[in-house]
Amino acid sequence: MKTMNPTTIVSLSAATLLACSDGAPAVGEPGGLVELGESDVEVLGTSDSLAVVQDLEVLEDGSVWVLNSQPPFFVGFGRRGESLGAHGRSGGGPDEFRMPAGFVTGGWDGGAWVFDFVRHAIVRVSGPGVELAAISLRSQSLPAGSARGGMNMLGSSVRTARLGSEIIVPRSTETMQSGPLRFRFSLLMADLVAVDPESGGARDLLALGEVLEDPSGDFIASEGAFPLWYRLWAVCGDDQVRVHDRVRNQLRGFDGAGTELAPIDLPPVPFTEVTPRQFAAAVFRMRQAQLTRDVMARMTEEDSVRILNEIARTVGGGPRALASYLPRYVDFRCTGGGTMWMHPLDPDLGGLRGGRSWLRITPGGDIDEVRLPDRFDAFRFTDSRIWGIHSDEAGFPSVASIALPG
Repeated sequence: MKTMNPTTIVSLSAATLLACSDGAPAVGEPGGLVELGESDVEVLGTSDSLAVVQDLEVLEDGSVWVLNSQPPFFVGFGRRGESLGAHGRSGGGPDEFRMPAGFVTGGWDGGAWVFDFVRHAIVRVSGPGVELAAISLRSQSLPAGSARGGMNMLGSSVRTARLGSEIIVPRSTETMQSGPLRFRFSLLMADLVAVDPESGGARDLLALGEVLEDPSGDFIASEGAFPLWYRLWAVCGDDQVRVHDRVRNQLRGFDGAGTELAPIDLPPVPFTEVTPRQFAAAVFRMRQAQLTRDVMARMTEEDSVRILNEIARTVGGGPRALASYLPRYVDFRCTGGGTMWMHPLDPDLGGLRGGRSWLRITPGGDIDEVRLPDRFDAFRFTDSRIWGIHSDEAGFPSVASIALPG
């Protein structure tokens, strides 16, 4: 591994996970463009309780549950938009939450379940009377505190998902006390553990460190920066996991027993060069947290501009070298039918965000570019719809969906 200077930027890069259905090999090239506009957005419902939405789950009965960034953490809507209530207080009591970290994608037993980091359990947050029921994930294979999301060093999100009759949980035993570089690579190369909620048993499904090559080989060390890597994953289908291999630029597949399947080739990387200013905007939040020691701290506009200019001035390396530090994709999802959705990073937006475009990849490897409307943030994909949060011109959020043509 090449030595890199972590004094200015500390963050993560991209290895992305996903579980899907059939996976025939194909050479990935976008075949068409699907443009979706404001007129395609269908609002399901809204609530004064909606804040900054962190996750969203669509259940088999058509109801939708939202995970807020602040209490009430959980807001529900029926299939016709009727309110199913808002609940979830902050605290350490039996009916309270300190760190709800994300929904179990695909649900469990017909309900919406959230992974709670402090409880080290999945907790049902939907149902009559919103009666909380918890399933502990604690085992010798998955000790408390070992479930880590890998989204980035600052985020508390932990992605869990149902794969058949098991719940897939990412496991990493390293902490920041081990050092930022070691912690970062432990997130990237973590294990996927399959938990049986009925028996409480757990088994190692896939050790990423054994199947993925070390992507640091194509990075060029430069002053003031090192790779920002993500690990993004989701489940679809009954018996398959797909892994985004950055080195090979492929979606590699593994079945429920860990046996490798045929890969799918991806298009050429979405960008190969970034400017120092683009890089500074991408890592701004990381640098802000370093300076203020508070992820949520607010800064004046003058201070923000000063820090942005400081990062752009101190980062070394040419446009291609700086591009090698950034993730190529910032989200990776899948439908129950096996269609994959990848969200490329847009370096012009700043903050390691994706733009309007997503890649829709069929199980056979056919690829379309789908452009979503402005002010629509996608969280879930079904075989016929895209579900997410749509904000009106005043910034007021609503739960909404878009029907997919074809």
